[in-house]
Amino acid sequence: MGTWGTGSFQNDSASDWFYTVEEAVDPGLVIASALDDALAEAGYLELDSASAAIAGGELLASCAGQAADDLPDHIRWWSRTTRIKPHAAEIEQAVHAVERVRDESELRELWGEEHGPENSWLRVVEDLIARLRRSGTDAPAALQP
Repeated sequence: MGTWGTGSFQNDSASDWFYTVEEAVDPGLVIASALDDALAEAGYLELDSASAAIAGGELLASCAGQAADDLPDHIRWWSRTTRIKPHAAEIEQAVHAVERVRDESELRELWGEEHGPENSWLRVVEDLIARLRRSGTDAPAALQP
């Protein structure tokens, strides 16, 4: 995996996945599918599924006004202009998916091997979870048609 930082979109897999979201007729469905896949996949969560779940969680946090400081400008712009406004149940789903990636995934394993106990990737993931928890609203479902 090509990686240039610990941010949610600072790897090839997440960046490529965002282009799928950006081009989709229903981007909310693509985001929901990534989160569903991370939660439904049995056993070890593979790299691409884990990266998409982190990126999906990041998009929901961003759409709810809780963007990461290092969010790429084009993704920040997309999240400000999209009609997606996640509600509490969607945010909770994202929290569970991101926690799954943090706890048992190939992505976690790769970052653990590289950085050991001083793992800056884990700090980024914990920040994402905290931002997601600050983002929920009780608005009607936005991700499902």
